[in-house]
Amino acid sequence: MIVTDAVQAYLRGLVPEPDPVLAEMMAHSRRDRIPIVVPETGVLLSVLVTAAGARRVVEVGTAIGVSTLHMARALPDGGLVVSFEIDRERHEAARAYLERAGVADRTDLRLQDAGEGLASLEGPFDLAFLDGVKDDYPRHLELALPLVRSGGVVAVDNVLLSGMVAEGRGAGHWTDDHVARMRAFNAALVSDRDLAGTVLPVGDGVAVAVRR
Repeated sequence: MIVTDAVQAYLRGLVPEPDPVLAEMMAHSRRDRIPIVVPETGVLLSVLVTAAGARRVVEVGTAIGVSTLHMARALPDGGLVVSFEIDRERHEAARAYLERAGVADRTDLRLQDAGEGLASLEGPFDLAFLDGVKDDYPRHLELALPLVRSGGVVAVDNVLLSGMVAEGRGAGHWTDDHVARMRAFNAALVSDRDLAGTVLPVGDGVAVAVRR
C-alpha cells in the first residue's frame, strides 16, 4: 500500500469490471502468487499507449500476460507488443490467455532473457514497459531507451517497492539494498537529459518518461 485505504478503494472503483478472460488471469495471479500489474496500472498503460499513438510496444516481464493484454487492446489494427519472459510456464499461460482474448495477432511473446532480447531488437518503438527483475532495471533501461523514438514513452512498474522507497529503508520482501538501488534508479531516470520523467503513485509506483 502506497496510498491510504480510502484513496485506493476510490481509484479501484473507477476501474471498469474485468471481462471474463482478464478476471480469470487475475484469479490465476492470486492463486499462484504471480505478480501482475494492478487494475489501476493496467488502465494507465492503456492510456499511455493511446496517448503515444503507439503501434509498436516492447515489454520486459510478460508474466501471465495481464499488462500485455491491457496494452494490446489499446493498440490500433496492425499494432504489436513484443514481450519477454524467462519463465516457460508463465510464458505459455500468457500465450493461451492472449489467444482467448483475441489479441494474439497483436503480440509477439518471446521466451528469452530480456537483456539478450532487447539487444537483438531494431527500433523504433513507441513505448517501452519495464516490469522484470528490479535489480536489472538500469540495464534494461539502457538497452530499451535507444529503441524508443523521440516523443515515445517509457514506463517502469514497482518503483516505490510497497512504499519502502519513500521510507528509505527495507522491510518485508524488500531489503535496504533493494531500496537503495531503486532510489538511485528513480533519481537517474528523472534527471536523465534524454528524458522528461516523473514517478506516479499508481499501483506500486510507476515511473513515466517521454524521450526527448
